[in-house]
Amino acid sequence: MIVFIAFSFFAFNAIDKLTFPLRFIAKKLKTTSLGENQPIEWKANDEIGLMVKEYNRMLDNLEENKIDLARNQKESAWREIAQQVAHEIKNPLTPMKLTLQQMEQAVANKSIDQERTRKSIETMLAQVDVLNGIAGSFSTFATMPAPVLAKVDVILLLNHTVALFENQANAVIEFKQPIASLFAMGDNQLLGRIFSNIILNALQSGAYEKKIMLEIVAKEEGNWCLISFRDNGLGIAPALLDKIFLPHFTTKNTGSGLGLAIAKQGIEQMGGAIWFETTTGQGTTFFVKLKSSQL
Repeated sequence: MIVFIAFSFFAFNAIDKLTFPLRFIAKKLKTTSLGENQPIEWKANDEIGLMVKEYNRMLDNLEENKIDLARNQKESAWREIAQQVAHEIKNPLTPMKLTLQQMEQAVANKSIDQERTRKSIETMLAQVDVLNGIAGSFSTFATMPAPVLAKVDVILLLNHTVALFENQANAVIEFKQPIASLFAMGDNQLLGRIFSNIILNALQSGAYEKKIMLEIVAKEEGNWCLISFRDNGLGIAPALLDKIFLPHFTTKNTGSGLGLAIAKQGIEQMGGAIWFETTTGQGTTFFVKLKSSQL
């Protein structure tokens, strides 16, 4: 019995030492990812050494693939931004070109009319303002500072924001307030712009002859403040669901398509979240979740 126990003890130790390199490599393989990976150092030139060599070679290939993937993502993002910039700039350039062609024809025919010239100049100045607005929107998104977090009364901020849109002729905004005050951690000015943009999108979400009904609800759920904006518009087409928060994407004829991209970036920097639910032909609900702030 003593010999059997001693043999078992030595056999266990021997098996443990023999299988330790395999278990060590298996553990390394489990933790291998696209992040930082450390190569394995193994001095012995044996079968385990061959496995370690192949593992380190795999890490080198993975690092090269990660660099290529990052480069491809950046190039893809720049191509998408370039296409959107070209599209946004082309819209005001078209009427500018037509106006200039008309003025050129009038000069050639020596039929310059003062009133017509004045209208042409007004058209040109209006399109220049559009171009300036596009440039300003892109610049704002590129250089948007990090939010300055402070305690914000969400109910008070929503009341002020809703008041800006209360005179809409073809829309009704209903703000439900289950509690008098609801405090959250956020940037007051940025949240005001985000709420305004969501409300404006809701008011523009219906058909021309349809009256828009927008219901806003702010409530507390655990340690979070949840604000919902539910409209009865046309909804969002399934093909566009993955593009709503992309920078420079818009389904409207005007605008730079940066409103919801800025909203998503700002809300996430505040430690919150923004998402939406939609049904085609029935409407869309946007949700904003912020960390609550106790008094």
